[in-house]
Amino acid sequence: MSHFSSFKKLSTNVLQTLKEAAKDRNISIKDVDFDLLKVETLVKTPKYKEWTIIEEPVEKLFEEKLLRSILLEIRQEYTLKIKPTETNSLFQNVHIDIQTNKSKSKAIVIFRKGSLFPDISELAKQIRNEIYKKKLRAGFILQHYETGLNTNVIKFSKMLKPNVALSKDIKFPISISTSPILQIDDSVVLHYKNKPQTDSSLITGVDVDDLVFEYVKPQKGRDGRGCNGKYIAVLDPKVTNTHYAPDPDTIKIVEDDKSVKYYAKRDGYFKNDHGIIKISQEISLKSASFKNTGSINADKTQDISLNITKTHHSKDAVGSGVNISLKEVNIDGTVGSSTSIKAVDLSVAEQTHRNSKLEAIEHAKVKLHRGKLKAKTAQIEILENGTVEAEEVNVVKMLGGEIIAKKVFIEELTSNTTVIASESIEILSISGEHNHLIIDPNKIESFKEAIEELKDEIEAKKLLIKELQKEYTKKASEHQELLPRIKTFQKRILAATKAGKTPTKQDTIRIRQYKLDAVKIQNRLQEIEEKEHELLDAKERLQKYDEPEMYAKIIHRNVYDGHTSVEFINSKTSEKYSMIPIGTYETLFLKELDGEKKITW
Repeated sequence: MSHFSSFKKLSTNVLQTLKEAAKDRNISIKDVDFDLLKVETLVKTPKYKEWTIIEEPVEKLFEEKLLRSILLEIRQEYTLKIKPTETNSLFQNVHIDIQTNKSKSKAIVIFRKGSLFPDISELAKQIRNEIYKKKLRAGFILQHYETGLNTNVIKFSKMLKPNVALSKDIKFPISISTSPILQIDDSVVLHYKNKPQTDSSLITGVDVDDLVFEYVKPQKGRDGRGCNGKYIAVLDPKVTNTHYAPDPDTIKIVEDDKSVKYYAKRDGYFKNDHGIIKISQEISLKSASFKNTGSINADKTQDISLNITKTHHSKDAVGSGVNISLKEVNIDGTVGSSTSIKAVDLSVAEQTHRNSKLEAIEHAKVKLHRGKLKAKTAQIEILENGTVEAEEVNVVKMLGGEIIAKKVFIEELTSNTTVIASESIEILSISGEHNHLIIDPNKIESFKEAIEELKDEIEAKKLLIKELQKEYTKKASEHQELLPRIKTFQKRILAATKAGKTPTKQDTIRIRQYKLDAVKIQNRLQEIEEKEHELLDAKERLQKYDEPEMYAKIIHRNVYDGHTSVEFINSKTSEKYSMIPIGTYETLFLKELDGEKKITW
C-alpha cells in the first residue's frame, strides 16, 4: 500500500485527476482515493452566454426542448481531497457496481449479494457518498437527474442489518436523464414468411385477406442528454425501402401514420417482381429440392401453377424427397427419386425416376416415364418399366412396364409388357416378346366405381319416382273430389251470364284455380314419365356393365408373331379366355356362339 500526503485539487474529470495523481507518484490508481469537498454546476445557454453557476437541478430550471438541445452545455467543477486508499475503509466489505443503458441516460446501482455494511451512524449519508464516488469515477454529474435517489438510499439503509450479509443483489436507479428517442429506419416485414406451415414447404402460400407484407415508415427520433450531462444527437432515419409498389389487382392497402400494410386479395404465392409486389398464381423455379424449396403444396381448388425450368443438366429439376401438390405443374427437366407430385394437369419434359409417384386429376404428359403414374388421361412418349393407371392412355413406345386403363393406344410395343383394359387396346406394331394384352374390367378402378354410381343412381331414381307417384295420386284424388263443387260454381256462372249479371268474383277465382291445379297435376305426370325414362336408361347402362368384356376389343394393325398372349377375363366368374395369335388378326373380341364364349375376330 502506497502512502503520500493528502492534497486538494480542482477537477472537471475525477477519473482523469486520479490517473494523473497515480502517474505522478508512480503508483497504481487503486491506491488513490478521494473525498468530495465541493461541487459546482455551470451551464451555457442562449440566455447565459458565459459559463454560469446554477444551484437547482437542470431538469427543474430548463424546459425539455432545451434539455434535448445542443444549445445547452453542462459542466461540473469538483473540489477534491486526493488521499491514499484506506486499507480498513468503512465499506471495504461492500461490493458496489454501477450499470447504465447504451445511451447512458439511465444508471442503476447494484449492491451485490454477500455485502456487509458496518454499524455506523448516518449510514444513509455514507452510502450516498459511496454512490457519488462511483458516479464521479464513471463520469456522471451529481445533483442532477437524481429524483428519488435520497429516498431510495434512506429506504435501503433502513432495511440493512449491520454486519449481516445481503442475501441477494439489491439495485435501484440513481440517475434518469432525458433519454434520446431513437429514430426508426424504414423497413419491410415479410409477414407471409411467418405464416404457420403444416408441411415442409419453404415456399409459403397465402390465403385471401392474409397480411402478407408491411412497409414500416421512417420515424424521426428526438435528441437527448446522458447522465454525464452530455448532449446525445439522434440521426435522421434511413430510407431505403421506398421502391416497393403493390399490384392493385392482387393486393389491398391499409395505411396509417406508422406503416402501410398489404393484404392478399386472392389465394396464391407472394411474389416480388423488381419491387412490384403481388399475389401470383404461378410459381417459376429453376429447380425444386428438399433443401432449397421443400415441398410445394396448395389446395387443388386454388388456381396455382408451377413452372420448373432446369438450368443444370446434371441435376434433377425436382430433387429427391420433394412433394408437390398444385393445380398445374410443368417440369422442364427430370423428376428425382422418392418424389410425389399431384396436380390437375401435369407435364414432365424429360424423365421420371422409378421411385417417383405422379398423379393428375385430369391430364398427364411425360416424355420418359419409369415411375408410377395415375391420371384421368395420360400421354407418354416412352414408357420404360413404369406403371400407368388411367381412363385413357396414349403411348408412343412401350418398353416393359404395365398399363391399366379403360382405353389404351400404343404405337410401338416391344418386350415384357402388360396392358390391361376394360374397353379397348389398340396397337400399331409389336416388335418384341413376353407381351400380355388383357381385357379385365375388374382391374379398372373406374369400372367398379361406375357400377356403384349407377346402382346408387338407379335406387335414387326409384325412390324419387315413388315419392312423385305418391304425391301425384294424392293431388289427383283431391282434385277429382272437388269436381262436384266445381260443377256447381260453373252452373252459377252460366246462370249469371244468361241473366246478364256479372258472376261472383269468388266463383270465378275457384274455377280458375281448379284449372291451374289440373295443369300442375298433368305436369307432375309428365315429370314422372321423364323420370321413368331416365331410370330405364340407367338400367340399360348398367346392363352393359353386366358383361363388359363382350363389348371390348383388342386391335393390332400389324402381324402377330406368336410372342404375345391375348386374354379376356369374365368380370363375374373370372373365367379366362386366352390365345396366342400368329398372323393377321386386326380385331379380337369375345363372342358367344352356341352358348359358349370364345375369342374371335
